[in-house]
Amino acid sequence: MKSPISCLLLILYLILGNVNIVLGQDIDSTRLSIKNISFVSSGFLIKGWLFMPIDSINKKLPVIVMAPGFSGTKECNYQFFAANFSKEGYAVLLFDYPNFGESSVSVKGEIDPWQQIQAYRDGISYIESRTDLDADRIGIWGGSYSGGHAIVVSALDKRVKCMVAMTPFISGSYYVNHLQAATKNFLFRQFYADRLSRIKGEKPAMIPVATKDGKQLSAISSSHAWDFMESFKGYAPAFENLVTLKSLEMQLEYEPGYYVQNIKAIPKLFIISRNDEMIPEQLIFDAFQKASEPKKLLYIDGHHFSPYMENLQEASKMAIEWFKSNL
Repeated sequence: MKSPISCLLLILYLILGNVNIVLGQDIDSTRLSIKNISFVSSGFLIKGWLFMPIDSINKKLPVIVMAPGFSGTKECNYQFFAANFSKEGYAVLLFDYPNFGESSVSVKGEIDPWQQIQAYRDGISYIESRTDLDADRIGIWGGSYSGGHAIVVSALDKRVKCMVAMTPFISGSYYVNHLQAATKNFLFRQFYADRLSRIKGEKPAMIPVATKDGKQLSAISSSHAWDFMESFKGYAPAFENLVTLKSLEMQLEYEPGYYVQNIKAIPKLFIISRNDEMIPEQLIFDAFQKASEPKKLLYIDGHHFSPYMENLQEASKMAIEWFKSNL
């Protein structure tokens, strides 16, 4: 069965230099320059793409820094957001996290939120190192897990001038506190057994990101997660449906919502999916309430993954309008 997004998109491969990328039918490829870039973060070589509009020669462009959500690579539909942003006049840095995609690997499939946050910040430093980009006009975009990162980076890094957090991850402890006692005990026994194995020098335990039937322990329990993975199956060869068990443990200890009140007076857009089955609306709304002005809250139809699939164009438009008004 074709994924919703594949019905909306004309699969178009651009070969620019040695960049192979799939864009949508609404993107005029002749108006975009997409180049491979790299920078170092936490000892990892981070690989990414820099999108720029062709007509930007001799202009210092504002920049949007962005990265995938949980376990994703830059080809997992995030290139569509980047291209949409760039065709509106922005330089866009989209990169793979440590241990994922084209970036270097220490522990394959390991998601360390703090390494990922450092990659965002080092990406901002990469932007500062270039004379053709406007380092005084840097916006940050994140969705789902990286939506939580967008909150944290905006709180910690004063170089960020505008933020968009779409269906953002807010609190790991929320999920721990809502687990049934038996499930919680089972899960933490798995964590501790994995820790013991690793201290003995054994390989880390691995789990699927998501499963089709939801019967196996996985990092994401949403039934829509499988559909999301199917949506980019044909053009994200670096993606693997596998992460370390430790990644889930670190996720449940991660609290981006704590940082919301530390984001000072930069424009902040929060986007909520009306029927989000993964991140309760109230969690994001409460985080939004704690944020200082200027801020805005928008709703988009669908489940957690809808803005990354069938409602991707609408979600892009929301972010573009915010960046145009505030960056």
